[in-house]
This record gives sequence, C-alpha cells and structure tokens, in this order.
Amino acid sequence: MNSGAEVITKKLKPHDMKEEIRSALKPIYAEMLLGIKTQKGVCTFCLQWGEDYPFGQHTGILFVGKATNGWVTTSRDCEMLFGNTGGRIFARHDQMKWVHNLEGDVKYNTRSSAFWRVIKTVSKTVYKNDPWYSKVAWSNLFKIAHERGNPDSKLKKDQYELCKRILMKEIELLSPKFVVFLTSGWETGFVKYLNGNNDFQWIDTQKWGGKYETKACKANDTYLICTQHPQGKNEHTHAKAIVDIIKKKIQDDNSAVK
Repeated sequence: MNSGAEVITKKLKPHDMKEEIRSALKPIYAEMLLGIKTQKGVCTFCLQWGEDYPFGQHTGILFVGKATNGWVTTSRDCEMLFGNTGGRIFARHDQMKWVHNLEGDVKYNTRSSAFWRVIKTVSKTVYKNDPWYSKVAWSNLFKIAHERGNPDSKLKKDQYELCKRILMKEIELLSPKFVVFLTSGWETGFVKYLNGNNDFQWIDTQKWGGKYETKACKANDTYLICTQHPQGKNEHTHAKAIVDIIKKKIQDDNSAVK
C-alpha cells in the first residue's frame, strides 16, 4: 500500500498554472473590491501555493483559515494587486516560504503561531519532506480584512457571496485531494455552497481534546476536512486528528482502485 507521500505527487509545475489562476481570480476580485463599502483601510489577500505544490487531479492539500490580520497593502487597485510589482498580492516571490523566513521574527514570529505550527506538523507528517512549506497551498475564507483583526459583520457581508465563488474557483484550479478548514465553524456556509447549497453527509469524525471534533465530507473527488482554529488548543492531538483522516482516506482510495 502506498504512503501519503507517494500518492500526493507533483504533476504540473506551479508556473504552468500561474497565468490560469490569475485570469480566473482577477475578475472576481475586481467585482468584490467594488462592493466593499467601508472607508476604513482594508487589506486584500490572495491564495498562495508553494513552489512544489503538486498541481494535478486531486493530489495536494489546501489549508484554509478565516482571514488575515493585516496583509501586504491597503490598495484596492485590482490591476496593481494582480500585477508584477512588489506590492502585489498575487504570486508573490516568497509565497509560502515567508512562513519559514519569519520564524523567530521580532514583528511577526510564525513560530509562535498555533495556526502555522499545526499546518507544519500536518505537512511534515503527510509529505515527509523538507522544506515542509513547499508543497502546501493556503487560503482564507474571507479575502478582505481590516488592517487589524478579523473582518466585522458588515465587511464579511460585503464580500461573502463572492468569497464563496473564489473558494470554489480555488479548489477547481488547485484540484486538491484535501481541503483543511481551520476555521471553527466559519466554513459552514462555504462548505454548503460547494455542495450546491445542500448539507453534506459526514463520512468521518475524529474526536480530540475532550470536546472537539474534526469531520470530513467529500465533494466530487476532494475531501473537505472541517476543524477548529488551532489557537489555545492541544496541537498534538489536533494535528493527529487531521492526519488520521488524511491517511485513512488515502488508504481507502488506494484500496478502491486495486
């Protein structure tokens, strides 16, 4: 039986997909930015993927958070955001590698982030490779946030419908085998949208930490894993619950094709 690292293999190079992703996401972002009504400074985020992300049919892992707390720029100029300048948000030169580069940083130490520690543990356990960040992709449910803190209810409402469309497009483009939502229930409406606004049937549940559950459902050939945001929770048992589901589903799929 193959291991996860053997199943999740690279098929296409990230640069092969760069322009396709830009062309697909940019128009939706332009529409979304026009609908943001607040006059306060906001930061716009875009999907990131590692240099060795395994593009192909249902192969990689996409991790999804809630929203950023600040980001690269407060510009709302979509041409600039998806252009080629240093202030862009799309396909930045250090995307995903920055998480490693900022370990121990004075301003934002990624080593002190439970969110990134859990992602790092899951990635290293599944892929068994270094650098761990090179094969993962990362996104957020909400793409536009305030310069500090999560988006408030009004800002979420202004972008909600288009953020659902963007998430669906991201999954279509990345074709991950697993999407891991570290979002503590924020993902409910998004996950339902991915199923034509119908409820999913859970096909696996892992209990951990005494009161938490990590659940999985399946959309076409992609497994959606819904779990808690890691902050303030036992990271070892949390990461194990995610990894156990990933390994089990890989084993199930391998057995099905024999």
